[in-house]
Amino acid sequence: MTTKTLNCSANTLRLADLPTRVAAAAGAGFAGIGLRVTDYLDANMADGEIRDLLDQHGLRVLEMEHNWDWALGEDPVEKAMFTFADEIGIRHLNVPMFAEHPPADLVEPFGALCDRAAAHGVLVGFEFLPYSHVRTIGEAWEVVAAADRPNGGITVDLWHWFRSGAQPQDLAGIPASVITTVQLCDVAPEPGPDMTEEARHRRKLPGQGAGDTLTALKALRDNGMVAPVSVEVFSDELDARPPAEAARLAFDTGVKTLERAEFPAPAWTTTREEAR
Repeated sequence: MTTKTLNCSANTLRLADLPTRVAAAAGAGFAGIGLRVTDYLDANMADGEIRDLLDQHGLRVLEMEHNWDWALGEDPVEKAMFTFADEIGIRHLNVPMFAEHPPADLVEPFGALCDRAAAHGVLVGFEFLPYSHVRTIGEAWEVVAAADRPNGGITVDLWHWFRSGAQPQDLAGIPASVITTVQLCDVAPEPGPDMTEEARHRRKLPGQGAGDTLTALKALRDNGMVAPVSVEVFSDELDARPPAEAARLAFDTGVKTLERAEFPAPAWTTTREEAR
């Protein structure tokens, strides 16, 4: 199942144009890709062309990312994301919060974003980042739980898990169904002086760093998590490799890590299709 459902996140092949990214991910064995909204807007391809490209390579789009201050209300770029969902298909959005707002002030806007996404069949995963203003899984859960939307959940990125100091016990009280997706990557033995710089340029491939990946994945598995899995490796070193080689490294290390943890990568659907 792992080899049929694993996803290649947007930032693993972040320098490749859309046709190159799709071909590289499919060639490596991925079932889907993630996109930043700018990847869609800058592709200069009609929606029908993108659908044909994905179909040609047997890929789907799992997730879309756009970092904006959604606490201020609807963003103009949302229209593009939801058009993509309606015309091409995605499963969920990953949304962090970089602007400084008291957590209580995020509840209503997060709920409103979930409502707008629900109108298009889209889930919303709140992504905690230790260098953002929602730094831990517990802080993300406070907002998600208070908003109480059926399509609202939490994105678990293992780099953020490790650098935020998360532990298996932090999952206590968080329903497994709330985890929207898991993103595989690893960390260097010692944190860099600038956490943002490290996160965006020096991540390690899954299982190739110092993070206790097996413990984290087993904790999620034992908690009953059934969310889809991606490989997300922001890495200047990976960027320097040809896209096909980078995709193959990401896929192979991702599969090996999941197999070692006996962690299934569940099947998933998009807004435009049934599970394969």
